Amino acid sequence: MAKIKGGCPGQDTAFLKDFKTNIVPCPKCGHEIEFFADEIKVKCPRCSASVFKVNPQVIEYRDGRLVFSGINKSCLDWCGGCLNKKDYRDIEENRERIEKKKEDLKELIDSVSKKERDVIDFFIEAFNKSINNPRLIDEKIFQLLQKENTSLFVRARNYYLNFINQ
Repeated sequence: MAKIKGGCPGQDTAFLKDFKTNIVPCPKCGHEIEFFADEIKVKCPRCSASVFKVNPQVIEYRDGRLVFSGINKSCLDWCGGCLNKKDYRDIEENRERIEKKKEDLKELIDSVSKKERDVIDFFIEAFNKSINNPRLIDEKIFQLLQKENTSLFVRARNYYLNFINQ
């Protein structure tokens, strides 16, 4: 981690341009957690789980393969001086976990017949919604799909179960 001489400009509110918040559900208990623009990791006030804010990525399925884009770098990519070592390590481990999940998503999508575009689209959307979940796809998303579209649920669930059982 490189240190910035004179301190981090992100810690001075004169440099902070974005005061927007983002609300995500806790992957452990479902409680709504609010992130401010400058926060990356917070503890859930209900269950104390560490929850990470992950910038949304654009995931497209083109020419038979997944393409990830829209990944913005943050100040942590070159400094991290504003965090204690444990928080920095947690954030780095979360990034590695997400990279592993992206590889798993690619493998899952590769196992789906190219004719089943609705299944592929479902997996991409479910992946984005499950980014903080330890599993590739949150079980709650399958439960919702089962109620909304039984046919798609059966097909997607079969691909997913085959994938996780291999």
